Amino acid sequence: MLRRSCFAVTAAILLSSAPPLAAQIAWDSPPLLGTAAPSGLSLFLVDPVGGDLGGLATFRHQAGPVGLGYRFALAEENVSDDIAVSGGVDVSGYLARGMDGSEVDALWWSGLGAGVGSELLVSVPLGILFAWSGDSGDAVLSPYGGAHVALDFITGPGDTADLSGAIDLGIDVALPSNWVVRFGASLGDREAIAIGVKVGS
Repeated sequence: MLRRSCFAVTAAILLSSAPPLAAQIAWDSPPLLGTAAPSGLSLFLVDPVGGDLGGLATFRHQAGPVGLGYRFALAEENVSDDIAVSGGVDVSGYLARGMDGSEVDALWWSGLGAGVGSELLVSVPLGILFAWSGDSGDAVLSPYGGAHVALDFITGPGDTADLSGAIDLGIDVALPSNWVVRFGASLGDREAIAIGVKVGS
């Protein structure tokens, strides 16, 4: 059942042919949601879909892929020098723990958010991630990967609704100093990249 669901999501992404977003920035890519996603505030440099290099802040009440997360981003649009903003709320949880006796967990996530620039983009994503954590010397590495689709409602000349998809990758690295270095990327219709750190203890 789980494997069929994963296949269905992946197939939907590969068949998606939505054009790249350009007049606003999407809030949902990259998802930055692994099993070791830290609680509290994280700050990132981000190259978002639809925009140039900017800043991203995320906040989670609980560590890991459970409960609610919030995010806010600021970047220049690709099509102009105007500043665009995005924000959203994600919700996530476990689909399966220790799949087939391994240390791999399956996660689901969704949410609601918007990007505001020359146009307004409202997006509802739905995704699956596979993640694990393991020691590597003094650091704890927590990589993850998966995919998501997003239903986009775009206002402007000829309002449209589109379905787009992305392959998602990321890793959280917990250091002995209590710093957590975070990286995430999305490929496909929602190409984006972010790198940052958890702020505070």
